[in-house]
Amino acid sequence: MLERVSLLMEIQELEYEDFGRCIRITNEILDCVVSIETGPRILRFGFIDEQNIFHTDLDHKYTSLDEKSTMPAKNSVYQLYGGHRLQICQTPQIDFPDNAPVVYSTQSEGVTFTPPKLKPEEIQLSFEIIMGEKATDIMIVHSAKNCSRETMVFALFPSTMLAGGGMAVIPQNLQAQEGRPNRTINLWPGTDLKDQRISCGSRFLVIRHESENQAPLRIGTNNLPGWIAYALNGIVLVKRFVSNPQAAYPDSGSTCEIHLTEDFAELSSLSPLYQVKPGETIKHVENLSLYRMDRLPAFHDEDEIEKWMKELLG
Repeated sequence: MLERVSLLMEIQELEYEDFGRCIRITNEILDCVVSIETGPRILRFGFIDEQNIFHTDLDHKYTSLDEKSTMPAKNSVYQLYGGHRLQICQTPQIDFPDNAPVVYSTQSEGVTFTPPKLKPEEIQLSFEIIMGEKATDIMIVHSAKNCSRETMVFALFPSTMLAGGGMAVIPQNLQAQEGRPNRTINLWPGTDLKDQRISCGSRFLVIRHESENQAPLRIGTNNLPGWIAYALNGIVLVKRFVSNPQAAYPDSGSTCEIHLTEDFAELSSLSPLYQVKPGETIKHVENLSLYRMDRLPAFHDEDEIEKWMKELLG
């Protein structure tokens, strides 16, 4: 079934890989595929009939068991599945299984995907995908509603799993206030700043994904410029978001994070920490853009990286 949502885009139900029923959204230039039997996860994002820059975990390699869950065993296993997903960031951090069917609805500008409420926390997650006519980007509006009777403290934490073999560029914060630190780099256990996949300069943090390197690597920064780029096989994805220098952020002040495994690179942005009252909804918006660019800058040359990014971002 093919449905024209507006003059801007079309949606179609289809079977995708081994993820069952999914929704394909296209504007004749881009297409993305979103799972609705589980998730929701954006499983594919790319130019039509070209490579999928997202990674999907077809072998179900990345799973964990929620030992506190009271649900049946199959529903208490947290699976990465792949692609783009929405999580909440809180203390202690819990990965919520999202193995149930998803409800989707169409609006004049986009498509909204809503899974069942997280329990026992009583948080309703959802995200809306907006795709413009002949655009090479999508806007994703992530939302979380507190459906409980208590005020909660959490942040939104959308993560994008990208196919391995690429190079990520993260801008460093250059805003300065005399006598105050202006950059933070947060390291997770096992991460080594001497790792040859990392090039840490004064303007950019550049990280290569190498499939043969299985050493742990996860880094968070106070990314105030509000973008991350990832280049792979002539395609560059730019993930944009808004950072608030006055707000408190989770993970020791991280507004973005990068995490490498042997199979994929995961790029995440974070919202500020919110005190969310009963019935209140918070939102966090990302823009995902695709560009074609065959040339990559030299890994350690910040002048060349800056010239490349200016050419890319205009």
